Amino acid sequence: MVMYIFVNISIIFFGFYITLINEKKYMDIEKKQAITYLCIIFMFLLLFVVSAFRGDFTTDYKNYTYLFNLYNQFDFFETFKIGQAQEFGFVFLSRFIGLFTDNALYLFIVTSFIILSGHFKQFIKDSPYLWLSILLFTTIGSFYTSFNIIRQILAATIIFSGSKYLYERKIMKYILVVIIASLFHKTAFIMIPFYFILNFKFSLKNLIVMFFGASIVMLYLNSILAFFQKYFYTIYDESSYGMTGFSFSNALIPCTLLIFSIIYEKNINFNNIKERIWFNAVTFYAFFNILGLQVQMIERFSEYFAPYALLLIPQIFNKMVRNEKKVLYFIVLLILLILYNFIILKGSGYDPYYFIWEVN
Repeated sequence: MVMYIFVNISIIFFGFYITLINEKKYMDIEKKQAITYLCIIFMFLLLFVVSAFRGDFTTDYKNYTYLFNLYNQFDFFETFKIGQAQEFGFVFLSRFIGLFTDNALYLFIVTSFIILSGHFKQFIKDSPYLWLSILLFTTIGSFYTSFNIIRQILAATIIFSGSKYLYERKIMKYILVVIIASLFHKTAFIMIPFYFILNFKFSLKNLIVMFFGASIVMLYLNSILAFFQKYFYTIYDESSYGMTGFSFSNALIPCTLLIFSIIYEKNINFNNIKERIWFNAVTFYAFFNILGLQVQMIERFSEYFAPYALLLIPQIFNKMVRNEKKVLYFIVLLILLILYNFIILKGSGYDPYYFIWEVN
């Protein structure tokens, strides 16, 4: 757990340092920006090293290593003729890396860089508290999740990176982004109808519609599950891992974020398309996690909505009046994030953390 605690404390340190520097009135803007970007680079490099050079302590690490070695047993074009179960994009990426090296470590180096770059790009662009978005990413976000379900987090990252087309309502470019994401995980196609759904304006009427929609989904969950099993999760059957429900603790954070967002709804400008989409995304983040209480694999869809929570929460804090109460909220939030991260990871498959060169 030492590594996880070190990561969180480091991010908080850089965050406070950035805040302190930006409050110095005598320092010129160019110098402030230079220091800020230097801190961002340090945070990026820290997370990159932790992700890219992690040990094989997760189940999927061994699976992806096996697949990388399997793909690279064949000639480049022959790899795509043997009917791999994984999506084309991931097979192509693995085989492309294989043109330069037969070391599977580089697969994790490349995928870590893509995932981090995609998230940092959006944080830099849209987050009023970039360091807080990064901390949310490492404590309740998809950072550690990406140690396992790499393909799906890659797909979610690609869609998150293409948020510009969602905000600007450029449907054809957005669909192209979804198609590219689907090359890494077919579940990305679910985000096509959400081009329209995520743009709904917050109102009592919409909440009622969503409530009845959720009720219908729950009523026909078995039929819906059978559909996704047939087309997206073909390797899973009723007895497979993830086909049963998970504990309520897994849905606690998404539901808490939604409740917090509703309580501070006055801090959200629903006429601003970005903030409206972020709020709606948090709603569906909670929705799919609640469905996961019955079938765990359905929770996987929430990964496409989770990144927007990392932008909405900092935005809500940014609009709070600057006083002692805001400082107290910040302190409580930081404590809860670190505590939650510690409880979730302690004794899990992620603990202990070790680097790949430490494997005996």
